[in-house]
Amino acid sequence: MIKNKTRLMSLILTFGMIIGTIGAESLDVKAESLGSTIRLEDTGAELADNIERGRCPYTWVKVDSSSCPVLNPKGGMYSVMYDLRYFSSGNSFKKDGYSSSNGCGGNKNLTEHPNFLKAFENTLSNARKNGTSLVLRFSYSSDKTVGNEPGLTKEGDSTVYHNTELIRQHIKQLSEVINRNKDVVLAVECGMFGPWGEMHSSMYDIDKCNNYDPQFSNAIIDRWLNKLDPSIKVLVRAPKHLMGYYGYENNAEGFNEAVANGSLKLNSRLGLYNDGYLGTSTDYGTFGDENEWPYITRDKGIDMLEKLTEVPYGGECAYVDKETLKSHGSPIYKGSEFMSELYRTHLSYLHNINSEDEVLIGELNNVDVSKSDLVKGLDAADVTPYIGHSYRKFMRDHMGYRILVKESKLSSEVSKDGTFTMSGSMKNLGFGNFLTKKYTEVILKNGDKTYVASVDSFNANDLTSLATKNYKWTFSVPSDIASGNWDVYIRIRNNRNTQEASAKTGIRFANPDCFNDGIRANKIGTIKVSGGNSKGGSEFKEVR
Repeated sequence: MIKNKTRLMSLILTFGMIIGTIGAESLDVKAESLGSTIRLEDTGAELADNIERGRCPYTWVKVDSSSCPVLNPKGGMYSVMYDLRYFSSGNSFKKDGYSSSNGCGGNKNLTEHPNFLKAFENTLSNARKNGTSLVLRFSYSSDKTVGNEPGLTKEGDSTVYHNTELIRQHIKQLSEVINRNKDVVLAVECGMFGPWGEMHSSMYDIDKCNNYDPQFSNAIIDRWLNKLDPSIKVLVRAPKHLMGYYGYENNAEGFNEAVANGSLKLNSRLGLYNDGYLGTSTDYGTFGDENEWPYITRDKGIDMLEKLTEVPYGGECAYVDKETLKSHGSPIYKGSEFMSELYRTHLSYLHNINSEDEVLIGELNNVDVSKSDLVKGLDAADVTPYIGHSYRKFMRDHMGYRILVKESKLSSEVSKDGTFTMSGSMKNLGFGNFLTKKYTEVILKNGDKTYVASVDSFNANDLTSLATKNYKWTFSVPSDIASGNWDVYIRIRNNRNTQEASAKTGIRFANPDCFNDGIRANKIGTIKVSGGNSKGGSEFKEVR
């Protein structure tokens, strides 16, 4: 019995030593977790909630005499389109293959509807609450209907004339609401005439072979640019609208030369949306086979879009059958040439990139990215999750910006009267740039307690497509901070009309398992705070 007790005691002591060793090792692991802990690799995830980029679902709202619905846009980017035929008399324009004017409610101001403008403003407010950025479009037709734009008749005259003044009035009334919510609206697609607001097939689109007249498109473009806040971008449907606006209608060669040699100063707010994207070699007539009459070729269009670095470019992949896709020269089969186009045009958003049942999107699933496709400045190591996988996934995840922390160092410990340092580098792997001013913050978090410091020395907008930016920041710790381990985060965000709304725009980095949804910031590591009360009464701030 005594021997058994002795053996039992020995086992207990041995087990205790093992547990003690495990405990000590656990403490060592915990100690090793101090400093930078972020994994320096791309997770291969979509990052769909990042603002101003990527998949961009859309909703058409057809305004009629009933109460106008209030939408609740969510995600990083969303498009809201309004059919305003209720405010138009329509006109006599007709075109084969299209329905003629229908459903119009008569020429009237937008204020004559009981709640349209209020519902529109509430929709913008909801986007702000959700941390969402909007692209807007307005038209008098949300379907394959022509002749719905406002017309004007005169007594004793059966001719239906253009009613540009009413369209100008509608733009003014819309702009007043948009400008009050400029922090949530990234861009307005010019629209206002043609089926689906695509700026063709309309009495306001005078487009005859060798004789394109831009007077009406120019008037509408100018109206949007003059009435919208300067921070809001304006997008037109085709290069011909830009050519006409800049005075090069029917002069493709002159336009191309002026773009190439820099003599044409492009408006940094004016860009292009493309709703025939990738369907054919010309994107269904967005571009031309030759540089003649109102068209420029795809390669010249790419040259132009490459210079438009401050506006979004995107729209909708074309609805096309597979035979047309392959026989009419879609660029999706051109490997490195296609990859180069994606980066040179700064592709920002697509409405239907996740609609895998559509022919073009399904075909993008069948075309894989290879190392030989990669452009200069894009390392295979940066895109490991995408090599050998579909172009649809690559496009979905790289539209706009995509920020990857490539290097990272962080102090492991700081005293309350001291400073700590963090350094490293970030790279933008995306096709495009940040399109609005971004603000950088570092956050200390322990449980529910947070401290936020602005990093004024760092301009995140320098992270243009394929650019790498180094950082080295030093911070003083706040005087009232509790001892213990504090997680350290980086947040890059927009500036919205409240602090809470601004925080909701924090962008998710491509690094895995680092994002905190609650504060919308990326965890870089953990630092241990020790020591007594701060001697200097310092606050949490960057010190240089």
